[in-house]
Amino acid sequence: MKTKIFLAFIVIILAALLSNFIFEWLIIKDFDNYVGGVKEDQFYWVLASIEGSYSRGAWNKGALSESIHWGMMLGLDIKIIDITGEEVLSSNEVMNSLSESMKRRMEGLFHLHATTGSFDRYPLYIKGKRIGTLLSRPFLKEQIKEKETVFKQRTKNFLFVSFLIAGGGSLIIALLFSRYLSRPITILRAAAEKIAQRDFNVRITPKGDDDVGKLSASFNVMAESLDREEKLRKHLMSNIAHELRTPLTVMKAHIEAVDDGVVETGKGLENIRNEIDRLIKLVKGIEDVTAAEASFFAKGTLTEINMKDFLLELVDEMRPSFKKKGLEIKILNEKDMRVTADIEKLEKIIRNIISNSLKFTEKGGVLIDYEKTGNTLCIEIEDSGRGIPDDKIPLIFNRFYRIEKSDAGGLGLGLAIVKELVEVMGGSIDVKSKIGKGTTFKVYLPISI
Repeated sequence: MKTKIFLAFIVIILAALLSNFIFEWLIIKDFDNYVGGVKEDQFYWVLASIEGSYSRGAWNKGALSESIHWGMMLGLDIKIIDITGEEVLSSNEVMNSLSESMKRRMEGLFHLHATTGSFDRYPLYIKGKRIGTLLSRPFLKEQIKEKETVFKQRTKNFLFVSFLIAGGGSLIIALLFSRYLSRPITILRAAAEKIAQRDFNVRITPKGDDDVGKLSASFNVMAESLDREEKLRKHLMSNIAHELRTPLTVMKAHIEAVDDGVVETGKGLENIRNEIDRLIKLVKGIEDVTAAEASFFAKGTLTEINMKDFLLELVDEMRPSFKKKGLEIKILNEKDMRVTADIEKLEKIIRNIISNSLKFTEKGGVLIDYEKTGNTLCIEIEDSGRGIPDDKIPLIFNRFYRIEKSDAGGLGLGLAIVKELVEVMGGSIDVKSKIGKGTTFKVYLPISI
């Protein structure tokens, strides 16, 4: 990741370098075209001025000298040749005719005697008639550079320095950013490797609300789910092994007793059948736990429901079981209340609590109430059953836990599933009980559950 980010910055720097070269080339090209155009205009002005120095079939030496002088100021070494091939006037002669002070100034600008190279030839005309030839070449300038050359060099230096600053800065930023941006990914990768090694306790501290921060938060949720699932798996396997061992041991003992003739065959088979029924109930309980665990980690569908209609439907469905035991089940203060909930999880919670109350209640019945306080929904289920000893209340939510001497025939899974579902939904559960008077369960859930 870090290498890819760094290479991406390098590509950007190279693109900036290429654009820098293109920009420099375009500037120099446009400047050369501009300078060339100006020089061409100046040259033709000098050419016209020299042609204007010819009148009445003869050259006006004074006007011609002035025109050549201006040509020299523009950096041109000039010679004028008439139609017979004789030299009329040259820059060297004009230079010698100047005053000493002017001559020194002119020699400071260019070196007349050091200038070499071939002349360019330009024909001179007056009214279409050939009057001579202009020979021209640029002066040699050794000490004082032309302004356009200075401008070009400064432009190149400026672009070069700007590229060094921008490129060097970009390179430093690339190094820092590649380390900064890739660090969270590196941490995530290291954490994922620990998860792959079944270390589900690893967590990441999210930094910011950007995509990487959200990914870190999602990773923590995943790690917590895996940690929870692993603990549940170990706990379940341990409990299953314990629960299976007892009936199998009893069955083996009965078989040995029948085989030894200690117990009658009919009685022994009846005992074995009872243990098989117990095993079947255990397997059914394990299936229920498996289904519940699947719902723990599955994201349920949130649906807006009316708590009154929802509870009435659930109570009507369970009422026959209560009538069979001569018990009552009813809802207190029936009132319309709309909430958004995961119906499947909410139904399992309420159904398991009511079923548990039904098992341990011999007279009276179950009362259900509900209310909304702020952002919390409270569901209260009160029974008139046997009650739970205070020291046993913390244990009733453990899997396969059953109060001693309980004859209700349960496996001790219902309330464990309730507790786990409530926690998955971000809520809590509270239990209060008195021996011989009954038990009250209060489930608190967020308003959007």
